[in-house]
Amino acid sequence: MLKSRAEQILDYAEREIRKNGFDGVSFRDIAEAIGVKSASIHYHFPTKAELGAEVTSRYANRFIDSLGAPDDPSETASDRLLRLADGYIEAYRVESSTCLCAVLGSIATHLPEGTSDAVRAFYNRLRDWLSKALAGNKTTLTPNLVVALFQGAMVLSLTTGDETPLLEARQHVVSCVAQIA
Repeated sequence: MLKSRAEQILDYAEREIRKNGFDGVSFRDIAEAIGVKSASIHYHFPTKAELGAEVTSRYANRFIDSLGAPDDPSETASDRLLRLADGYIEAYRVESSTCLCAVLGSIATHLPEGTSDAVRAFYNRLRDWLSKALAGNKTTLTPNLVVALFQGAMVLSLTTGDETPLLEARQHVVSCVAQIA
């Protein structure tokens, strides 16, 4: 199935933001990469803020949706946290890049309002998901701690070019929940 022009733009913008940051992508670069005029990019996304917000919202929806139900009674908290960990590991393995919201979260105060709002919404949704996923467990893990652990592991993995910090974070989080289950 052929992708729409807007999807092509979003795909390219996401890849570039994940690798080079928000300022590392321009409408001119996108137009050149997908073989259209810059005006075509502006037609779909009049401003970079709108492009950033849409890229972030789309990424957030895919990521959170991939985690499944946080309160499925047929699963354990460990099962849910494994899925979350694997989501971060997969994000790292995609061209050795990072979680889109990890890149944007680190500069959220410098992003256009719509984009920073979408980043904040991602983290709020992720923490809400974790609150439900951990509900009823007497773990010392909190949603903030889990997110911070995986985000830090992501940065360390990218910096060192080694996914071991992500794998260690995965094991630690799951073992913390498994010890009290």
